[in-house]
Amino acid sequence: MDKLENIIKILKAISDENRIRILVILNEKQNICVCEIREIIGLSQPTISSHLRILENAGLINNSKEGKWINYRLNSDLDSKVREFLNQILLVLKNSTQIISDKRKLEKVNRFKILKVSK
Repeated sequence: MDKLENIIKILKAISDENRIRILVILNEKQNICVCEIREIIGLSQPTISSHLRILENAGLINNSKEGKWINYRLNSDLDSKVREFLNQILLVLKNSTQIISDKRKLEKVNRFKILKVSK
């Protein structure tokens, strides 16, 4: 993929409030599942999955399977300039009321309690 196409795909992916919120969450905590993101953001599981697919298609995040869990995280192989760009966005948002609220929820979220599953 050409660099211009890639940048356009990334910009489209981050042009949504909920996808930016997901990126902030994944920046704070790696290996988080859909149910935990849903608990923090408050959207339905299919909507969260759709947002994750868009972020993944843009190369911003990736996932891995761990037993029955699919864990999401920021793509560690991001181009350094793209990562720097994302870091600047996250820095600008650090005092956002919504972002602060999401981070507080993230501290308390637990997939085992959400789904009442034993470890």
